[in-house]
Amino acid sequence: MATLRINILANYAGQAWMVAMSMAFLPLYIRILGMEAFGLVGLMLSFQSISQLFDFGIGGAANRELSRRSHDHALADSARDLVRTSESVIWLLTILVGLLIWICSGLMTDHWLHLRSMGRDEAKHAIAIMGIAIALLWPNAFYANCLSGLEKQPALNVINAAFATLRSAGVLAVLLWISPSIAAFLWWYAAVGACQSITTAIAVWRALPQGQRHARWSRRELHGNSRFAGGLFAIGLLSMGVSQLDRLSMASLRPLAELGYYTLALSVAAGLGRMVLPMFNALYPRFSRLVMRGDKAALTELYHLSSQCLAVMIAAVAMVLIVYAHDVLYLWTGDANLSGKVALPLAVLVLGSALNGLMNIPYALQLSYGWTRLAMGLNAVTLLLGIPFCFWAVSRYGMAGAACLWMLANLASVTIGIPLMHRRLLQREMANWYLNDLLPPLLAAMVTTLALSLLLPPLPRTITGFAMLGFVSIMTLTMSALASKAVRGMIRARLAIAF
Repeated sequence: MATLRINILANYAGQAWMVAMSMAFLPLYIRILGMEAFGLVGLMLSFQSISQLFDFGIGGAANRELSRRSHDHALADSARDLVRTSESVIWLLTILVGLLIWICSGLMTDHWLHLRSMGRDEAKHAIAIMGIAIALLWPNAFYANCLSGLEKQPALNVINAAFATLRSAGVLAVLLWISPSIAAFLWWYAAVGACQSITTAIAVWRALPQGQRHARWSRRELHGNSRFAGGLFAIGLLSMGVSQLDRLSMASLRPLAELGYYTLALSVAAGLGRMVLPMFNALYPRFSRLVMRGDKAALTELYHLSSQCLAVMIAAVAMVLIVYAHDVLYLWTGDANLSGKVALPLAVLVLGSALNGLMNIPYALQLSYGWTRLAMGLNAVTLLLGIPFCFWAVSRYGMAGAACLWMLANLASVTIGIPLMHRRLLQREMANWYLNDLLPPLLAAMVTTLALSLLLPPLPRTITGFAMLGFVSIMTLTMSALASKAVRGMIRARLAIAF
């Protein structure tokens, strides 16, 4: 349990730093590049997320298998063969992804984007560079999965934090001193992405257990994990369709500048998702080991404990962002007009991200059992219904309509997916998950934030405003934590040790 605690803390420290880096410089990027060029940055982020699908579940399967094999010296050679075989496929696919985006850059510029001030050639050149930037960073996701499966999260987060700083702060220097252009922005991302992928690869090979021979290509390893990897690929493909449908609809139906505003809202809401990933990344390998051992009692205890801890964090952060959406945006950007445009879609996106975050622990449980059909089915139905809804909502309501798809999709997962899951896994634990793990911290956070919003004056854009927002956040987190039985017990235990 000590290793798990260290991994979770390391993941949170790393994610907190990466969120800080990505958020701190966004207003400066917008001022230097302009909102239309920043819309292309949002497009790059979408392409980057979509491209992750085309590892065909290899990274997720490697995560699960390494978590099972890394503690058995007899399986060291097979673990190394698994990584060698998988990375060979990943690097080949990397080249294909980059070439595909490069070749299609002209078609996307001519038939998709709604350009106003930016020239056609500039946009085409930027999309071509995107292909290179996305391809060079792409293998990093596979190697990150490997380090996570090996439970080497501290090393992984040091690497991620270092390159997040280099990427976010370094590109500002490029824009200010070399060229204030979207091309310079993207070339820097490409260079940093290549360095990060290589560094993470070296870390993986150093962390793997020593074998009796050199690692080699193994068709058996590729075929043995194909079914589970295929399920992960299908889930990823469908979930990516759901998560990217809103922004792709925005790109095709609304002006590019409006996509820039929506990208800003997505960037803030994504911060909540980044706060969930540390728990998932640490628990998924541990769940897999407990399932392999058949230790259902320990698995059930860890499932509820982690669900309560995650619910406390999500409830506190989400409620502050929802209730104080306009204030947070204004304190951050100093632009009242921008804050007014983005506040409503931000609140809806945060609600959707909160619901999505609550599903991460159940999803980790499903994957640890190798069960992919439930998530696949839910995503398929959501995508089928979401396509007509999104085109109607975006055409009529713009950014707010686009955000509603994400919120409704995740609401369906929480209300429909959980009952279906608990009919098969950890039966008779559903009511406990809803009533004890989720409800108390969510209600406490909602009541606290709403009460403080009524009692406190509007937040000024001064040090006082930041202090007031900090006070609201601390109070909301405190009340949410105290409402959770498991977290309350952990606090008492820590205090008993301290005093």
